[in-house]
Amino acid sequence: MDFILRFILVDIPEAFLLLTIALALFNHSVFEKWKAALSFAIIVSIPGEVLSYLDVAYQPKILIMYVVYVLTMLVLFRYNILKSVFMGMVAICSLLLSESFVIMVYNSQHIYMEQMFSSTMLTITIRSFYLGNFLLVALCLRILKFDITRLLPQNRYNRYLFLLVLVGSIEFLLILFLNTSFILRENNSRFMIMYSLTSQMIIQILILALFIIIVILFRIYLNLTINRVEEETGTPYLNSIHDLVTAIRSIKHDSLNHYTAINGFLKKGYVDLAKEYVEQLLQETVSGEKKMDTSSQVLENIKNPAVSSLLQSKMEVCFAERISLSMNIKTVNQFSQIKTYDLIKVLGNLFDNAIRATSYELEENRFIRVEWGQSENEHYLVIENSGPTIPKDKLSGIFQSDYTTKKDGDGGLGLVIVKTVTDRYGGKIHVYSEDGVTRFRISFLAR
Repeated sequence: MDFILRFILVDIPEAFLLLTIALALFNHSVFEKWKAALSFAIIVSIPGEVLSYLDVAYQPKILIMYVVYVLTMLVLFRYNILKSVFMGMVAICSLLLSESFVIMVYNSQHIYMEQMFSSTMLTITIRSFYLGNFLLVALCLRILKFDITRLLPQNRYNRYLFLLVLVGSIEFLLILFLNTSFILRENNSRFMIMYSLTSQMIIQILILALFIIIVILFRIYLNLTINRVEEETGTPYLNSIHDLVTAIRSIKHDSLNHYTAINGFLKKGYVDLAKEYVEQLLQETVSGEKKMDTSSQVLENIKNPAVSSLLQSKMEVCFAERISLSMNIKTVNQFSQIKTYDLIKVLGNLFDNAIRATSYELEENRFIRVEWGQSENEHYLVIENSGPTIPKDKLSGIFQSDYTTKKDGDGGLGLVIVKTVTDRYGGKIHVYSEDGVTRFRISFLAR
């Protein structure tokens, strides 16, 4: 009779709650497949009772039960092997932690293993407390809608950091387990095999192995981080150099056309026309140089060298493309909360779009205006340009990946990147496009 009651009231609820915890880690409810969950609880409870009846040692019993958990999950829930192994490990770790916690709590009250099951009332209390731990953890996970897959990094850099933290956490738990085992072993003779010297030696070897793994992971992560920093730091400068080369080629091409025109005037004896043409070129060049000098002075307020380099290169492109560029930098705090790499993405894409849009205009109508400042409540960046007006029915879709103004249909990712970066840092984007003027305004709350 005692066997049946223990099987129904302890073993099956224990297995069911352990499964609930394992599923809750992936934000799955145990009631989604309640028939499979009930079958799981019954199936894994039977080997547990059989092993207890055969008086199998604690550690082999735990190992066998772990294999049973994994195989049962594979068969009943059809999870892949990696997920099943992980969920089985979660179930076993939960079991071990709960058992150790219950023992330590009762040991603190001077109630040890030999006394824990000496009376019916004490047995019921201990088993209720034991199962209550599982129920509490499962409820917390379900209420929080915890999903461990959200914690898994999507890029390889953070993946190594995640592994580093995970392995370090496991090693810390093993060290904690090793330290508490001395106290538990002295007062709980039935658990001697679990906390034997052999077991502790195995744990110490495992801790050493994990330490070596941590060193290896740290070295890999450090190298990847250094490479990433070099890549992210170098990319803005490479893009700036590319823009400068493009501007130089454009200026060279225009100069060649001017030389050809002047040469044609001189060959035909139109000296006055050639002189007038040269004077116009000089006036245009002087005017452009003054604008360049003014813009260069504005760039002195930019403290970030990568951003300054980017704006300098875009300024050269605007000069080469006959685009009137005005910049007004009112603050020395140019979105300092945003990483340089992300800031370059925002500025580069907005500037490229503005330059591309002005190319549809006549030279005398081309302009780009940049204002970067802050008010009492926010930090903001405004980039305004001439060019085709974006239809009102298209404004809501310009941040979609399939939206593009290019005739060949390429692109469409620039504004997506701008929106993604802005959202990541809690900013807002406002778009205005009317009467041949388009304005993008990005703002962040002042902190």
